[in-house]
Amino acid sequence: MVRHILVGLDGSASSVAAAGKALSLAEQLKAQVTLLFVLQPPQVIPIGPLSGYVTTGLPQSQENVERAEAVISQVKMTRPNLEIHSRVEFGVPAEIICQQAENSGVDLIVVGARGLNTAQRFLLGSVSDRVVHTSTVPVMVVRSS
Repeated sequence: MVRHILVGLDGSASSVAAAGKALSLAEQLKAQVTLLFVLQPPQVIPIGPLSGYVTTGLPQSQENVERAEAVISQVKMTRPNLEIHSRVEFGVPAEIICQQAENSGVDLIVVGARGLNTAQRFLLGSVSDRVVHTSTVPVMVVRSS
Protein backbone atom coordinates (compact mmCIF):
# COMPACT_ATOMS: atom_id res chain seq x y z
CA MET A 1 0.00 0.00 0.00
CA VAL A 2 1.26 3.46 -0.88
CA ARG A 3 1.00 5.84 2.08
CA HIS A 4 3.83 8.28 1.33
CA ILE A 5 4.94 9.56 -2.09
CA LEU A 6 8.16 11.48 -2.72
CA VAL A 7 8.21 13.72 -5.80
CA GLY A 8 11.50 14.93 -7.25
CA LEU A 9 11.13 18.47 -8.61
CA ASP A 10 13.58 20.57 -10.61
CA GLY A 11 11.26 23.22 -12.03
CA SER A 12 11.06 21.64 -15.50
CA ALA A 13 7.72 21.03 -17.20
CA SER A 14 8.25 17.28 -16.89
CA SER A 15 8.83 17.44 -13.13
CA VAL A 16 5.73 19.60 -12.63
CA ALA A 17 3.73 17.12 -14.75
CA ALA A 18 5.11 14.28 -12.61
CA ALA A 19 4.04 16.17 -9.49
CA GLY A 20 0.53 16.50 -10.91
CA LYS A 21 0.33 12.74 -11.49
CA ALA A 22 1.69 12.06 -8.01
CA LEU A 23 -0.82 14.39 -6.38
CA SER A 24 -3.70 12.77 -8.27
CA LEU A 25 -2.51 9.36 -7.13
CA ALA A 26 -2.11 10.61 -3.55
CA GLU A 27 -5.71 11.87 -3.57
CA GLN A 28 -6.96 8.48 -4.70
CA LEU A 29 -4.85 6.57 -2.15
CA LYS A 30 -5.18 9.14 0.66
CA ALA A 31 -1.39 9.25 0.83
CA GLN A 32 0.83 12.06 2.04
CA VAL A 33 3.24 13.71 -0.38
CA THR A 34 6.70 15.18 0.00
CA LEU A 35 7.89 17.55 -2.73
CA LEU A 36 11.69 17.52 -2.91
CA PHE A 37 13.51 20.16 -4.95
CA VAL A 38 17.22 19.42 -5.23
CA LEU A 39 19.59 22.20 -6.25
CA GLN A 40 22.71 20.73 -7.78
CA PRO A 41 26.06 22.46 -7.37
CA PRO A 42 27.90 22.96 -10.66
CA GLN A 43 29.89 19.98 -11.86
CA VAL A 44 33.35 20.31 -13.33
CA ILE A 45 33.86 17.94 -16.25
CA PRO A 46 37.45 17.53 -17.49
CA ILE A 47 37.88 17.53 -21.26
CA GLY A 48 40.90 16.23 -23.07
CA PRO A 49 44.29 15.20 -21.71
CA LEU A 50 45.29 18.77 -20.83
CA SER A 51 43.87 20.98 -18.12
CA GLY A 52 40.69 21.90 -19.99
CA TYR A 53 37.31 21.61 -18.31
CA VAL A 54 33.70 22.67 -18.63
CA THR A 55 31.23 23.44 -15.84
CA THR A 56 27.56 22.48 -16.00
CA GLY A 57 26.17 25.59 -14.35
CA LEU A 58 26.59 28.53 -12.04
CA PRO A 59 26.94 28.30 -8.26
CA GLN A 60 23.63 28.17 -6.38
CA SER A 61 22.32 31.42 -4.90
CA GLN A 62 19.47 32.62 -2.71
CA GLU A 63 17.56 33.37 -5.94
CA ASN A 64 17.73 29.68 -6.85
CA VAL A 65 16.34 28.73 -3.44
CA GLU A 66 13.52 31.25 -3.82
CA ARG A 67 12.75 29.93 -7.31
CA ALA A 68 12.61 26.38 -5.93
CA GLU A 69 10.26 27.46 -3.14
CA ALA A 70 8.05 29.26 -5.68
CA VAL A 71 7.76 26.09 -7.79
CA ILE A 72 6.87 24.09 -4.69
CA SER A 73 4.23 26.66 -3.69
CA GLN A 74 2.65 26.57 -7.15
CA VAL A 75 2.43 22.78 -7.07
CA LYS A 76 0.99 22.81 -3.52
CA MET A 77 -1.73 25.29 -4.52
CA THR A 78 -3.12 22.82 -7.07
CA ARG A 79 -4.24 20.42 -4.31
CA PRO A 80 -4.90 22.39 -1.08
CA ASN A 81 -6.75 19.46 0.49
CA LEU A 82 -3.72 17.12 0.47
CA GLU A 83 -1.11 16.69 3.16
CA ILE A 84 1.94 17.99 1.30
CA HIS A 85 5.36 18.46 2.87
CA SER A 86 8.28 20.06 1.06
CA ARG A 87 12.04 20.33 1.20
CA VAL A 88 14.77 22.12 -0.71
CA GLU A 89 18.12 20.33 -0.58
CA PHE A 90 21.56 20.79 -2.13
CA GLY A 91 23.49 17.97 -3.76
CA VAL A 92 23.39 15.42 -6.54
CA PRO A 93 19.66 15.06 -7.32
CA ALA A 94 19.47 11.27 -7.77
CA GLU A 95 21.47 10.63 -4.60
CA ILE A 96 19.44 13.07 -2.49
CA ILE A 97 16.12 11.72 -3.82
CA CYS A 98 17.09 8.13 -2.97
CA GLN A 99 18.47 9.09 0.46
CA GLN A 100 15.35 11.06 1.36
CA ALA A 101 13.14 8.19 0.23
CA GLU A 102 14.97 5.73 2.45
CA ASN A 103 15.19 8.08 5.44
CA SER A 104 11.52 9.13 5.26
CA GLY A 105 9.90 5.73 4.81
CA VAL A 106 8.57 6.61 1.37
CA ASP A 107 6.58 3.95 -0.51
CA LEU A 108 6.90 5.45 -4.01
CA ILE A 109 9.17 7.95 -5.77
CA VAL A 110 7.77 9.93 -8.70
CA VAL A 111 10.09 11.78 -11.10
CA GLY A 112 9.72 13.34 -14.52
CA ALA A 113 11.56 12.27 -17.66
CA ARG A 114 13.17 15.25 -19.34
CA GLY A 115 13.98 13.61 -22.66
CA LEU A 116 17.64 14.60 -22.79
CA ASN A 117 19.42 14.05 -26.08
CA THR A 118 22.32 11.60 -26.31
CA ALA A 119 25.04 14.20 -25.70
CA GLN A 120 23.25 15.67 -22.68
CA ARG A 121 22.72 12.21 -21.18
CA PHE A 122 26.41 11.42 -21.70
CA LEU A 123 27.63 14.65 -20.08
CA LEU A 124 24.98 15.15 -17.40
CA GLY A 125 23.35 11.77 -16.99
CA SER A 126 19.67 11.23 -16.43
CA VAL A 127 18.35 11.82 -12.93
CA SER A 128 15.34 9.59 -13.53
CA ASP A 129 17.57 6.80 -14.87
CA ARG A 130 19.86 7.01 -11.85
CA VAL A 131 16.93 7.01 -9.43
CA VAL A 132 15.38 3.98 -11.14
CA HIS A 133 18.65 2.06 -10.96
CA THR A 134 19.72 3.00 -7.42
CA SER A 135 16.51 3.33 -5.43
CA THR A 136 15.39 0.64 -3.04
CA VAL A 137 11.87 2.09 -3.34
CA PRO A 138 9.57 1.66 -6.37
CA VAL A 139 9.92 4.52 -8.88
CA MET A 140 7.37 5.93 -11.32
CA VAL A 141 8.79 7.96 -14.21
CA VAL A 142 6.31 10.34 -15.84
CA ARG A 143 6.81 11.55 -19.38
CA SER A 144 5.22 14.90 -20.14
CA SER A 145 3.48 15.26 -23.46
